[in-house]
Amino acid sequence: MLRFLTQRFLLTAMIALGATPSLAQQSADPPNWSGLYLGAVAIDAFNTTRGVSKRGDGQYGFNAADEAADDSFRGAGLGLLLGYQHHYASGILMGVETDWSWLRLESQQDTPVNSGNAWYGMPQASINRETRWISTMRATIGYADGPLMVNASAGLATAFLAETRTQYEGVNAPTRTVARFSDTDEKIAFGWTVGAGAAWRVSDAVSLRLDYIHTQFDQVGFSFQNARGGVAGGFATVQGRSVSNDVTIQMIRFGLSYTFGSER
Repeated sequence: MLRFLTQRFLLTAMIALGATPSLAQQSADPPNWSGLYLGAVAIDAFNTTRGVSKRGDGQYGFNAADEAADDSFRGAGLGLLLGYQHHYASGILMGVETDWSWLRLESQQDTPVNSGNAWYGMPQASINRETRWISTMRATIGYADGPLMVNASAGLATAFLAETRTQYEGVNAPTRTVARFSDTDEKIAFGWTVGAGAAWRVSDAVSLRLDYIHTQFDQVGFSFQNARGGVAGGFATVQGRSVSNDVTIQMIRFGLSYTFGSER
């Protein structure tokens, strides 16, 4: 998808470049990027989650530690953005931008039984991870020369993260582990973000955009109070889980923006 988006952006930019002479005939002045703008983007997203899993009492346990997050997965989404920037005579742009994006970013990590019993290698638990939405607010600085603008940004990020843990129990006839119940914990996480991007002005008000956004959320905690001590004898023991994860979400965004009251 990333290759497709990049190729689409470059192709459109080349078409727009071919149209530049006609735009130049309309006005001898280069585009002015100042103003309030609104945009819509398609997103290719990649999540990396690494963490620590302990028993509910905060102590390390053999089965609990095996459930530590070590997960990478990919998804897609759609987003809206709103920003304002001022274009100085030197070509420098400074502004602020905020966005909200819906993401379909989901994965499941299974943890096998490690103890030497009849259920060795079968699932003892599975963790389903979701990122449902993400939002950032960033200060931007950039440079524009004619219809091309490039920028960098940094600021704060917020995301809605959810984890669902499914507990398995070992049974016989036949010997297998069976899912018995699930616990879900949801968190609104706060972190930081940096980004870089480029835009190509295809008309007095409309621009094509290509952005890279990196977001980081550290020590996001989840709790599963009903987790058991194991799939066999330990299934009768309510042990609990206390999870702390570091979550990285990277996004490639391609879309359009419209600048209100734009001038040339």
